Amino acid sequence: MGKIIYSLITVLILSGSNFAQNIEYSLSQLVNISFQNNPQLKANDKNIQAGLKQIDILDKDYQPQIFFDLNFSRWDWVMPNKQKYLGNSLNDFYSDFRISQLIYDWDRNSLQKEYVDKSANLDRNFGKKLRLAISYSIARNYLELLKAKRTVQIQEEAIAQLKEHLKNAEALYSIGRVSNLDVIKANVQIEVAHDELAKVENQLDLQKNILNVLCGNSLSGSFDLVDNVDEWWKEYSTKIYDFSELKSLLSSRHPDLENINMQKELRTKEIQIYNKDYYPSLYAFGITNVEDSKIPMGNFNWNVGVTVSYSLPFFRGSNFQDKVEQTEIKIAALNENETAILQQLEANVKNNLLKLDDFKSRLSGSEKIVNLAEESLITANLKYNIGKGNSLDVLDAETVLTTAKLNYNQIIIDLLTTIAELNYNVGNDELPFR
Repeated sequence: MGKIIYSLITVLILSGSNFAQNIEYSLSQLVNISFQNNPQLKANDKNIQAGLKQIDILDKDYQPQIFFDLNFSRWDWVMPNKQKYLGNSLNDFYSDFRISQLIYDWDRNSLQKEYVDKSANLDRNFGKKLRLAISYSIARNYLELLKAKRTVQIQEEAIAQLKEHLKNAEALYSIGRVSNLDVIKANVQIEVAHDELAKVENQLDLQKNILNVLCGNSLSGSFDLVDNVDEWWKEYSTKIYDFSELKSLLSSRHPDLENINMQKELRTKEIQIYNKDYYPSLYAFGITNVEDSKIPMGNFNWNVGVTVSYSLPFFRGSNFQDKVEQTEIKIAALNENETAILQQLEANVKNNLLKLDDFKSRLSGSEKIVNLAEESLITANLKYNIGKGNSLDVLDAETVLTTAKLNYNQIIIDLLTTIAELNYNVGNDELPFR
């Protein structure tokens, strides 16, 4: 009984292990895993937190500042005014306690906090751009992995068909209908197909490794992918895109353009802050001090008042205007960069649309070639089996069919990859495929 229970536990453990190792991931799952494990995204979040800490620091400017001084000195001789405090002693104990409170700074502090918050938006936007790039990289490698997986299936089908032809050739050779050359040709073709299969399997392992690295090396060793390629290409092969709509979309949401707009807002905010240097700051203060020649001290004194802090805008103090002009030049440069970026993005989108049109036009033709190649192989096999064809026709038909399937598979993957690239160039942070 104990052995039976032990065996059952072992089977369950092994089954659970195999189940855990053969996890199928969808595209959205892989993207989410990558987001969770990407160190650049984690660093970007921390940069945002660190930047926002500056707001807490600026908030402290509205709190009172407290100063306390205590000093001891000894005079060689005491001036008459000091004798009123110290008497005939040469010792001087002096204690000073001050409080300073900012009353009004012409909203300079508020502008600085707004500047900090907008600076954090740059990091937020960088995070958006990073997530967009990660999504595109995952989608591209996801499709490349599926292409390799499908190519393996095509090569395995080709090998199975060649082996079937080899059986027929051996059977016909055994009864003297064909020469041994047909058997040799079939064996050679099978070895060539096995070599191609090995290359594709290596490519499959390479793509898996790349995808695993993009996901922070958190995928199981023998993971697999959910294959929705047929559904996706049926949906997107007939979808029509309007360039004007795409242009409007990228103008409103692309992170590179958003970054330019955020920088222009920051430069504008800098100008507002610089202009505040022209205005004074008002502080309220209170001071108490005690001075005597011994401890405990007497002669308590105090005073309260208002301080006006103002730097005259002459000579060196007028450099705030130079800073304003400098920032205005930076804004002009940002406008030029915005134009250049927009032109490049529009060109990328146009190229994507042209590629999509090309793939769509080739897709139906490639599908017809596959169907014709299948019919050709069937015909070649029938003729060979009844002695009216030769082995070369069968092998040629098999090569044509395999090539046609690979080309068809390549066009489908290229079409979907271009959709993902279009999504990236438009700046759409939603996944193109679900």
